[in-house]
Amino acid sequence: MTQTPTAGPDAGRPASVLPPLLLLSAPIIISQCAQMASGVVDVIMAGNLDVLTLGTVATGAALWVPMMIFLLGLLYGVTPTIGKMLGENASEAVSGVAARGLLVGLLGGALLGALLFWMSTPLFRLFGVAPELIPEASAYLNWMALAMPGMGLFLAFRFVIEAHHVGWIVTVVAVLGVAAKIWLNDALVHGHAGLPALGTGGFGAASVALYWGMAVMLAGATFLHGAVKPLWTHRLSGADLSLAAIGRFLRFGLPIALNFLSDYLIMAVVAVFIATLGAVAIGAHQITFNILMVLLMMPTGLSMAATILISRSPGGGHTATLGPVMSWTLGIGVAFSIVLAVLLAAFDAPVIRLYTDDAEVIALALDLLGVVVFILTIDVVAIALGFFLRGLGDPGSPFLILLAAHWLISLPVGYVLCFTDWVVAPQGPLGWWYGLSTGLLVACCLLGLRLRQRLSRAAQPVCSPAEATVAGVAE
Repeated sequence: MTQTPTAGPDAGRPASVLPPLLLLSAPIIISQCAQMASGVVDVIMAGNLDVLTLGTVATGAALWVPMMIFLLGLLYGVTPTIGKMLGENASEAVSGVAARGLLVGLLGGALLGALLFWMSTPLFRLFGVAPELIPEASAYLNWMALAMPGMGLFLAFRFVIEAHHVGWIVTVVAVLGVAAKIWLNDALVHGHAGLPALGTGGFGAASVALYWGMAVMLAGATFLHGAVKPLWTHRLSGADLSLAAIGRFLRFGLPIALNFLSDYLIMAVVAVFIATLGAVAIGAHQITFNILMVLLMMPTGLSMAATILISRSPGGGHTATLGPVMSWTLGIGVAFSIVLAVLLAAFDAPVIRLYTDDAEVIALALDLLGVVVFILTIDVVAIALGFFLRGLGDPGSPFLILLAAHWLISLPVGYVLCFTDWVVAPQGPLGWWYGLSTGLLVACCLLGLRLRQRLSRAAQPVCSPAEATVAGVAE
């Protein structure tokens, strides 16, 4: 595992990494937006039916969305691992990584689906969900349970394909999927085109067809596209699928999965606390959080593309390309976030009115968006630094740093500022956003220090333990 770093042919030209970075990030950003749109379609179409249907879909999503996020994180390690192998021109090893990713996606999705099927109704009763929501929400999740293995396969194929720099394939499939989801929802909810009328369960049945269909389409692309076809040439079916090999794969993906899940759960906990303040408070918070997620879509896609390039650089020994990739990613992301922050500050009221006309909600959301204007650039930097570390084969550090920052700093500070007068007068929902900002700022500093340490190791001839972890996943 000794590697002598050498400069690539374009290492002295920082601008040379910009075209591949932009070409990689564009389809990833569009794919991310398309996947988000698929969930938005359910909410909009359910809301246009009646309040009960909207509540049912929202209640079901509270269970299956965290499972999807966990599955996505568990499989995301496929991208930097394959990137490292391709950077070393070890194309035969790529087949083993892909095979383990597909197996984990299928079996992991099946396990999560089984939990959805058997545990949803007991969990709803345990948490005191309104009785009128439980039957339809459970029916919806029974269908979603069947969709989870297909979702796992889709995500595994997605990360394999994106690691090969042909993410546009995923983009085309994801965009077609959104269009198909709209038609399938309408057909299966109402019983059009000879299909049964399943009511609320139709949203789940449409998801079954969607995810399995997209998985099959991506599988077909791996047989046909020249960049990915070698997976099958090198006998994907003959890969090492022993428990030891799967265990190494999971050890790399589990910190990422827990990291993504922790970020989701921290916002869920914050939302629960804010909900105790009333409908206006939680409404303004949800609008603000949704706007923030939309604004982060482009920088996140850019950072995911950077992960692919970074994972290839040390793999091929071209450590001199790491600096330009990271500099361009941070520079573009920060510049974009500043432009968005200025535009948001100028047009905050019209943006909020896209969501609601309630004067109280608008007034509070305007205050919260003032924090978003400040926090946006910090969030972009934190996201980028976390993806840089994952690309360098260090998924554990972002998980531990963000876990500590959010649960040990954001939550306590947010609680104190929201509910107590220990520091200042109670700030209400603003206190929670101040707490999130504080935790994120601390996380940025710690992630930056960790990245500096990892880059100094990347310049050494002997690989670090984190790089050995990536190599272990690929073996």
